[in-house]
Amino acid sequence: MNLVLHEKWTVERFLDWEDQQEGKHEFDGTRIIEMTGGSRAHQRIVGNLLRLLDDRLDPDRFDAIQEMRIDVGGRVRYPDVLVVTSPVTEDTRTLRDAVVIFEVLSEDTADRDLGPKLAEYLRLPSIRRYVVVAQHRIFVASRERTPSGWKLTELATGALDIPELGVLLPIEAIYRRVRV
Repeated sequence: MNLVLHEKWTVERFLDWEDQQEGKHEFDGTRIIEMTGGSRAHQRIVGNLLRLLDDRLDPDRFDAIQEMRIDVGGRVRYPDVLVVTSPVTEDTRTLRDAVVIFEVLSEDTADRDLGPKLAEYLRLPSIRRYVVVAQHRIFVASRERTPSGWKLTELATGALDIPELGVLLPIEAIYRRVRV
């Protein structure tokens, strides 16, 4: 379901509406976009990222969270994995900041993840790095925030260095048990 809105909605109105729905939805400022379930490869990569981050992050400084909505300046997105520094209470439903965001690319979401979402995340000052992980081949693209925009690093082997978090994530471990 992609629902084009015929009247202007605020983020607050969308969040109130979504809280009453069964599934998850993104809001791009003019449309409501239903989120569908990902493939098994997608699920494995997300699970691997969460395990790797949980094993490596300092729990007093960072928290890795799966598929929690984030308000990105008038839009609401559900990154596959994000890392925050601020304490997140158990009843929090909407985040307002993140340090690193991970998206697992699929054919259905690649254009949105590499287009509008990339631009939206650049507008959120707290985001230091945006990482996309392909699910049908071994390929990771890491974008680091710089004063002039995103600095791109592409990897198919080795380890993903995330100095903002003080972690290295081996590419092989990101793709553990994924048949590509």
